[in-house]
Amino acid sequence: MINSINSFNYVTNTTSLDEVSNLSAQAASREVEFSYNPQDELVMDPLTVKLPVVSKEGEQPETNNVRFGHDRRYPTQPLKANENGGYVFDDKTDTKNFVSANSMATIQKTFDDMKAVFGEDMSFAFGREKIDLFADHGKMLNAYYTRDGGGSLNFFHDTDPVTGQIAYSGASGEVISHEVGHAILDGQRPNFMMTWKADTNGLHEAFGDITALYMSTQSDEVCQLAAQQCGGDLHKDNCIANTGESLGTTINHQVGRNATGGDYVRTFLHDLKWEDPNGVPERPNKEHPVGTEMHDWSKIFSGAHYDVMADLTKRNMEEGMDAASAIKAAGKESMEILAGAIKASPESDASYRDIAMCMLKYDEQHNGGKAHDIILRNMQNRNILQEGDDTPSDLSMASISEFRDVTITLDGPEFGKFSGASVSGKTNGGFNAMSGSAEATLAQDMKRLIKNGSILYTEPNQKVTREDMFDSKGNAYLGIVRWVDGQMTIEHTGIIS
Repeated sequence: MINSINSFNYVTNTTSLDEVSNLSAQAASREVEFSYNPQDELVMDPLTVKLPVVSKEGEQPETNNVRFGHDRRYPTQPLKANENGGYVFDDKTDTKNFVSANSMATIQKTFDDMKAVFGEDMSFAFGREKIDLFADHGKMLNAYYTRDGGGSLNFFHDTDPVTGQIAYSGASGEVISHEVGHAILDGQRPNFMMTWKADTNGLHEAFGDITALYMSTQSDEVCQLAAQQCGGDLHKDNCIANTGESLGTTINHQVGRNATGGDYVRTFLHDLKWEDPNGVPERPNKEHPVGTEMHDWSKIFSGAHYDVMADLTKRNMEEGMDAASAIKAAGKESMEILAGAIKASPESDASYRDIAMCMLKYDEQHNGGKAHDIILRNMQNRNILQEGDDTPSDLSMASISEFRDVTITLDGPEFGKFSGASVSGKTNGGFNAMSGSAEATLAQDMKRLIKNGSILYTEPNQKVTREDMFDSKGNAYLGIVRWVDGQMTIEHTGIIS
């Protein structure tokens, strides 16, 4: 049998010779061509990519790290090879097959490219080598990653009321790579999904967007298109500055207004700045142009990262590179710096400042300090770093990785019906360690999240469905009430979209 916890090539001591033969046939890979769009269907036509497939011919395709999941509630059309033995389908006339093929190819290619960046084999928080793919898991304008059930990536569809066309989140390489980014970060720092901190939650979303950005910049076709659009000045509008154009356009058409800020889910082109999240509402208003809802809050860090990449592109062009090559090289350099920072970051409750300081440290140690001034300037422009912050040369990165568990009971009228609930969190000694006790900080975080409606209240013995885990805006709840021996406990939902 195959041990899904360890290696898919693992053979038990009691495996028969026939089983060994079957394992060899299953594991023997062959290179197969897939439909693949690193961008969005509204931006460019699909490309193709060749990937190793480890399943037998005639069976559902399975790659090194991706397999199709099965859910009887939402049966999906099996993906069968075309007459050429590959999985290349027309995105207009054979959309469902295209979505399945594009989803599998994008997930595997994102894993492969990010393995090269992190410089090590990718580990997963869900404890096995393959993630389940649900390429069209029902009707919803969303996509999400969860480690529950062994780990899965989930994509959906809905109809655009203006165009009448069905929008599939699995048709967009940007949306897919964003969700893969969650799985990758969860493998590197599992405790990041167990936090209640605005910065750490925002970092998960920012890392998803930055992963999608990186995959776009590593496509020659996308870089050439972006160079044509902006001449290498990434502060001008261009295809890699916006993410999820098809999904964002459909969302805006459904709600009847420009809810996302443009024909996209998010954009990197803005000047949002960090401030104390405890004084900020969930949604932006006149006083606060950014809200603490994690997707919104993420734009502060992802915007700063994009600005770093834009300035690296400018530097590359000044050194003689053409615009497309400069964009590709800057995408790689900035992602390597961020990946190095993640690997050196606190294991829990990392703040934006923690990551920015680790970026400076990584650049100093592994990049010859070539990006120091660019990182420092752009992080200060966003208020992530302050005047006087610089590379902490005497810092041992291990010293900021220590953390401890904290548990409190919510008590007081400010917690409403959640008063009396037990909640746990983790705290660390990072660069941005807050003053005051960890218990008081956790209570402050829970007060903010409850006020913002980010915690799902349930009654004892209440049956909770997948649909219940999302609010009316389609955002996954961060926490949920569970009842254990009559005691109300708030736990993480384990879903991130």
